This record gives sequence, structure tokens and C-alpha cells, in this order.
Amino acid sequence: MIPNPNPVVKRLEMILFLFILLLSLSLVFHAVTGNELWMWRFIALDIAISSALFIVYPFIRGIRAGDIIMISVLREIETPFMEESFVDNVPTIAIQPGRINQNIEVQFGDGSRGVVKIRNYGIFSFPEGALIELEKISQDTEVF
Repeated sequence: MIPNPNPVVKRLEMILFLFILLLSLSLVFHAVTGNELWMWRFIALDIAISSALFIVYPFIRGIRAGDIIMISVLREIETPFMEESFVDNVPTIAIQPGRINQNIEVQFGDGSRGVVKIRNYGIFSFPEGALIELEKISQDTEVF
């Protein structure tokens, strides 16, 4: 099986496992007691717990080292006829754990590092951050 880095898919797998576990406990309770009304109440409670945990889990977990954080970067394209600016989302990897409004160190795809302030955890998407500081890789190093 290929690992999926998408945090929503990971949470869906976890919540689905929890829901099936709680549902099986509800059905076992119904088999033991025979009370159908309590079975439906427990199933409704299972759905409520699973849904609430899906929403609350990112706030409990926070950002951990190795998580992907999306950074908004302003880019400019210059041609002989026009100059255009646009916002591009760049994926980075968290090097340090953190919470909302904390500054953490991240690594970009080209190996450069930067400091990012965590904006939100992204309930249905990747966590988002604002770039505060960027460390460029020097190109003048020689390899012998």
C-alpha cells in the first residue's frame, strides 16, 4: 500500500476505524440486552463522537515534525509586454512541532529553510502558514 501524506485522508481512516469500533460495540450491546431503542441511541452517539473528533483532532494534534505546511508566496512574471503578480502555494516540511500563531522552522523542496508562522491547521486541507524569514542556499560553494 502506498502511504498518502494527505492529512484529511489520514483522519478519515482513523475516524472510520473508530466509528466501526463504536458501531460494533453498539451492536454487541444490542445483542446482549435486546433493547433496540438504546442501540439507535448508541449509533447516534457513535456518529456524533466520530464527527466531532474529525473536526477537533487537528487542534489536539497540532503540527508535528514532518508534516506538510502550505505557504503562500507572491510570485512575479515579467515578459516584454507585461508584468504579472500572483500568489502561489508552496509545500514545505515542518522541522519543528508547533501550534497556531507559533513560529516554526520549515524546509522547502530545494533544501532551503525558513521560519513560518502557523495560520491554521486546515480542517479539510493541508495546514497553512505565513513565511516570515527565508534562508537561501549559497551557490558559491565548491565541491572537491
